[in-house]
Amino acid sequence: MSRQLKRQIGRARGGRGAKAPPVRRARSREERLNRILLIGGGGLAIGAVMLAVFAPRFEPGTLAINLAAIALGLLMGKGIGRFMFRRVLPPGK
Repeated sequence: MSRQLKRQIGRARGGRGAKAPPVRRARSREERLNRILLIGGGGLAIGAVMLAVFAPRFEPGTLAINLAAIALGLLMGKGIGRFMFRRVLPPGK
């Protein structure tokens, strides 16, 4: 197949080439917020577990309190994020 014909086929398919990959949809703000919270919460939880394990005395109660505080903080972060990034819809919708 000639190079010119390949270009024409590519243009006919919207400029995405002969074998176009599927179109990637844009992520919503809520999906991005969830990903940020998941990565941040995972890092905090790993840090809390490592601190508890490498401490001179392992105290399971302290570890449980730290993990519960992290979970509560993530829930609050999600609520605050939903409030700050909410969509403002016109009246009647």
